[in-house]
Amino acid sequence: MQPTWANDFNGGTGGCEFTHSIVSTQLLKNPGFESGKLTPWTATSGVLKKKSSSYPAHSGSWLARLDGRGTTHTDTLAQKVTVAPSNGTYSSASFSFWLYIRSNDPTSKAYDTLKVQVLNSSGKVLKTLATYSNRSTRGKYLKHSFSLNAYLGQTITLKFTGKETLLHHNTSFFVDDNALNAS
Repeated sequence: MQPTWANDFNGGTGGCEFTHSIVSTQLLKNPGFESGKLTPWTATSGVLKKKSSSYPAHSGSWLARLDGRGTTHTDTLAQKVTVAPSNGTYSSASFSFWLYIRSNDPTSKAYDTLKVQVLNSSGKVLKTLATYSNRSTRGKYLKHSFSLNAYLGQTITLKFTGKETLLHHNTSFFVDDNALNAS
């Protein structure tokens, strides 16, 4: 904590207030795809999109769109990252992203899905953080957040996997403004 000195200019004595600020560090590179390139993300072809009426971004000019083709198809988007440097200065880590799901699937079943997973350095799934589907549409971007405290000091891969299964019905999973913050 750093002291902040307060003076009473009405003839009183000075005092000392202590303030504590939490320092947060963004660990993902190119989190909102604003470089106009995917690097260091890896993805299937066609995932990176420039903002338009067909491809709404949460903010900025670029986003990732998984699926939305109306055919049986799988798209992936992933980034390898060390969750907080192993210097012991961080005690928590959280992963967040903004997701907008648009679907023209008229059924009440979850045919098209987007999985968000944590993988180890060998590619083994350590945890599925969430699974969204064509039934999860809300008509706008929503922020989703997850604790990654269990992976502090480890190198992991954060991976989105979109699967589209019905012909002639499409579901687009728009992902933008990712963050992996350690504090």
